[in-house]
Amino acid sequence: MVFGYFGLVLHGHMPWCKKSGVWPAGEQWYTEAALETYIPMLNILRNLKESGIKTAITINITPILAELMADEYMKERFQDYVKDLIKRAKNDIERFENHPQKKKIAQHHLNNFERILNTFYHNYYRDLLGSFKWLQDEGMLELITSAATHGFLPLFKQDSGIFSQIQLGVDTYKKYFNRDPKGFWLPECAYRPKEIKNGQVRESIDYWLHNSGIEYFFVDSHGILTAEILEQKNEIGLNTNFGYNLETGVSVYGRNKKTSRQVWDSKIGYPGDEDYREFHKKDSESGLHYWKITGKEITKEAKDLYDIEKAQEKIKEHANHFLSLLIQEAQEFSNEHHYKGIIVSPYDFELYGHWWSEGIDWLREIFQLIHNNEQVDMVTISEYTTLYKDEFSIIKMQESTWGAGGHFQVWDNEEHRWIWPYINSSVGDFETVLTNIRNPDEYQMKILQQTARELLLMEGSDWPFLLYTKQAKDYANQRFHHHHQRFNKLLWAAKDFSDSSRLDYTELERIESIDSCFKDLEIDYFRKR
Repeated sequence: MVFGYFGLVLHGHMPWCKKSGVWPAGEQWYTEAALETYIPMLNILRNLKESGIKTAITINITPILAELMADEYMKERFQDYVKDLIKRAKNDIERFENHPQKKKIAQHHLNNFERILNTFYHNYYRDLLGSFKWLQDEGMLELITSAATHGFLPLFKQDSGIFSQIQLGVDTYKKYFNRDPKGFWLPECAYRPKEIKNGQVRESIDYWLHNSGIEYFFVDSHGILTAEILEQKNEIGLNTNFGYNLETGVSVYGRNKKTSRQVWDSKIGYPGDEDYREFHKKDSESGLHYWKITGKEITKEAKDLYDIEKAQEKIKEHANHFLSLLIQEAQEFSNEHHYKGIIVSPYDFELYGHWWSEGIDWLREIFQLIHNNEQVDMVTISEYTTLYKDEFSIIKMQESTWGAGGHFQVWDNEEHRWIWPYINSSVGDFETVLTNIRNPDEYQMKILQQTARELLLMEGSDWPFLLYTKQAKDYANQRFHHHHQRFNKLLWAAKDFSDSSRLDYTELERIESIDSCFKDLEIDYFRKR
């Protein structure tokens, strides 16, 4: 008997990094994720499909990540990156001729790199988006969309900022997947309700989702648990294992705490197990990983060598443990509320394979275990919404995110709050310029579209996040100011197209070659609303 469903949600996102540095920040963010996360996931889904196992995952590929995946230059960079790793692994095999354990690990790396590059060419024909589309068309997963460049929507002061991010996200999804998106990943799970300040009404974030045809989205646990029930349709109350409707008619789901902790928590989370591969320590010559975590108190220098077979044993152990949690959670909810609940477990896609080397294999084990189990099943969020939407209570939510503290402080912090006046004044300035432009010619449209691209890239939530965490503080600061400077240069030209001295054509082409995303974006989305 099926007690309930597992709603796995993987949030895939990467800021635009084309021609903007390589390592430790820049293009290698993408090439590493493609090697360690996106292609390995395509490989296991393809293999499971051939084995007759349906996975029913919900995957978000943010629009800006989709643009990176589709970019020809980034495809070339990925190929070069993996070819270089193959050379390094071959050199290590030769170098470790007299060190059997390290040689074995080097061979393992080589086999993996060659397999990934081979599938990139011969299984996916260098088209990762087309491959994800195929899996969606085959019923293996549901793809959802997000804001264009992952902008932190609640802190935008003008509605055109919110609308352009959301509607361009919808357009980009249609372009690559040839259907309307049903679900939406709110960047940072950041939600803001309807506001009335100084007599001015700011509509809720879900108002704009509804406006663009979105049917559901996600918030962190407390987004649901602190909500107010406006119309009760069942006896469940507030619980993250069921869905809810907002007054706009858009449905919302909250993150399940127990399953999230089992992966995210630094103390009990699986990725921190001592037998999994150490992320931070690399070989000084090749840069490849040869060590296991060993122990949280062990210094980087004292790490033990990685044991491939032992790690595989832990994958099976942790997958079985996770399945027992799913069954327990589903059974308890079913017994208490007499509904088949849904355990919504959202994670960063890149955690699996990149940050947690064994994560993709762990997911494969989970999918196989659930397939052979009769107590929990997998379902996409759309499928569950179709089943139960009419029985969802109507709620009103407060502001929330999935960041530290649960509210906006990660992205609106004292140390980097200076970023928001830049963003919001730029949105307003572009609105003003567009007010006086109605029928731009081809060259004028090129300038306006590039102005919009720089604005969108400036708006990404990645920059304040990196400033907050200090992981790549200088890079984030530099990238933000580069986009702001380009925006101002282009806006200056747009204020008087008749003055050709304001922007040299070769300069426009140079900027276009770097920030080349969203080729056909609609300028009207940026007009005052």
